[in-house]
Amino acid sequence: MNPIHRRTACRALAAAIFSGPALLRLSLADPADLFAGFPPIGKFRQPERTSPVITSDGVTDVLRPVWTRAMTDLGGWPSLYRFKKDIYLTFYHGDGHRYKALESTDRLKTYRSRDEGRNWIEIPSCPPNDPNKFQGTPEFLPAGDTLFCYDFNANRQTQVRTSTDGETWSEPQDCYKAPFYFWGVMYDPVSGMFWCPPHAIPNAGSSKERQIHLINSKDGIHWDFVSLVAPFTNASESTLRFESDRTMSIIIRRKYGKTCNVAVARPPYKDWEITERPMIAEGEHFFEIGGQTFVGSRASYRGKDERVLTGPDVFDKRKSYSTIYRWTADRQLVEWAVMDSMGDCSYPHLVETPNDILCLYYSQHENGMCKAYLCSYEKQAFLRKK
Repeated sequence: MNPIHRRTACRALAAAIFSGPALLRLSLADPADLFAGFPPIGKFRQPERTSPVITSDGVTDVLRPVWTRAMTDLGGWPSLYRFKKDIYLTFYHGDGHRYKALESTDRLKTYRSRDEGRNWIEIPSCPPNDPNKFQGTPEFLPAGDTLFCYDFNANRQTQVRTSTDGETWSEPQDCYKAPFYFWGVMYDPVSGMFWCPPHAIPNAGSSKERQIHLINSKDGIHWDFVSLVAPFTNASESTLRFESDRTMSIIIRRKYGKTCNVAVARPPYKDWEITERPMIAEGEHFFEIGGQTFVGSRASYRGKDERVLTGPDVFDKRKSYSTIYRWTADRQLVEWAVMDSMGDCSYPHLVETPNDILCLYYSQHENGMCKAYLCSYEKQAFLRKK
């Protein structure tokens, strides 16, 4: 991928045309100025896009980024969040599902921006819960003056570390029970409680022990069982939200599947109604922005573009890419915005700034290596009504 893959003229000072598989409009006479405060790239391999067609090129009728820029020469499973007004960007410094490779450190890298994403400074990352285990996909949760980081240790026990400055971290403490992995953890100000739909990962494949629980906590550390949400043998990453009447919805990933599920329950969240949706949800999270609800996720290409259909299977035969869905009032997933992506990709995170919607995700397509990418959508276009 070109580090500046696509740019529209929403804040045009001038325009230029870059050569490549398509004409790419830039809004700055010197686009390097836009990324002067970003992490350096291009040290270990060329930063330019190397695939003439990527899966997301075939997706139609969706919003595309104003700009896209790699934040690393190698990286996956990122996270983007606000904590005490600053924006934090964290990713696993490895090659996605191929883990440690080339120059990777097999640890997290973290950058902080104190000016709405214009400049990024590297800071110390949350340390791994086990020094002998790779540190891949922790969940970060800002709650008031405390930042929580949830991750497995070598025994498949979720542990949490906390920080009050985003740089120094407490010693890990056990959360709930093994082998439940925390995903979609959130703090609900109405109940004053932490909530999570963790999924059991007893092994790498399908298992009768895989299931989704609903749990809650008063402090984010000590958790109580509320109910069994789903006992699917391929239950995986799940994320939840409260509706205005306190109904709870949970999106459930079906690992190795072609669809996802939505579980719905009213207080006290014991009886779940589960329905199916005709798309996958992987690496998914809810985001509330401008009075609307969005879901970042991996997607499987379902279009008819022959360039995509006849292209190589980089990661799996589903032709994966990363996308943003709009979550409707009747709990449907409507494709809304797409990121330049294919192969081993996804785990999008959104952060709102005064003028933009920033999105951090990862994609494999450049040279077959995974990178973490930051892209930007113009806010008015992103929050359009449709």
